[in-house]
Amino acid sequence: MKSDQQGYELIDFGDGRKLERFGPITVDRPAKGAWTPKSIPEAWESAELIYRGERMNASGGSWQVALESSRALSEMLEGWECEVQELTLQIVPQKTGQLGVFPEHWNQWGWFSQSIEARLAQGPVRVLHLFAYTGSTTLWMAKRGATVTHVDAMKQAVDWARTNAKLSGLEDKPIRWIVEDARRYVTRELKRESRYELVVLDPPSYGHGRKGEAWEIHRDLVPLMKDCWGLLSDDPIGVVLTSHTLNISAKELRMEMEMSQEGGKPIETDVFPSFLEDCSARRLECGEGIRFHKKKGTELDVH
Repeated sequence: MKSDQQGYELIDFGDGRKLERFGPITVDRPAKGAWTPKSIPEAWESAELIYRGERMNASGGSWQVALESSRALSEMLEGWECEVQELTLQIVPQKTGQLGVFPEHWNQWGWFSQSIEARLAQGPVRVLHLFAYTGSTTLWMAKRGATVTHVDAMKQAVDWARTNAKLSGLEDKPIRWIVEDARRYVTRELKRESRYELVVLDPPSYGHGRKGEAWEIHRDLVPLMKDCWGLLSDDPIGVVLTSHTLNISAKELRMEMEMSQEGGKPIETDVFPSFLEDCSARRLECGEGIRFHKKKGTELDVH
């Protein structure tokens, strides 16, 4: 199903839900943290596709079509396209209530553009993107000139990302598509002495690798971050972590990463919010991110 409108917008949120438009279709679904009252109650009548369930990822949830919609539920569940900042992305409703994209990540694309384009003046920019899902950020970085290694443990997600590359006219960009557990892949890259200018990761709170490897962020993130720092080249941009998980400490992660190096070379951190802004200019908080880079004066100073 082709878009008859372009773009994405968060129309409103409140009472535990958010109202979003992805291209031609307006979606009403649960939203963690959206506990304020709705700002534009009448706007919710525009929703065509509604996810019923206590929360995202809850068992027993299901998609329903609004009575006023001219589209059949089966048609919408097959998916449609949405144009986002020069990219065309496939939106497909999932049983969990997800749609295959996380719009709060798109706020960081400007920083990626500046960092990659500035670093390209010195040579190629190699990016390792872990937990890369359906690839919107991978495609954005590749479009800006980076050579990207896209890693996700789900074959379905990597296939979806390749579809997004084709829809966006970027199938010929230098992207390596890897179906693998992030930790296993990073370990192999360290042994191969591979190096990257930028490592980007968006790990889940819990998950499983390609071969069933269990992932628990509070147990597994620190050793992975140490290894990611070890993959950086001599003149890197840094490591960027985004997370929806609570209680991730930038200070503790930085200290662990410093201690893993010979001589404990100092690391700078920038903590930034992850959010969406609705039509009333209200912010829906969606977590936070952390950028790790060399001490100021030695790193690429783009913020």
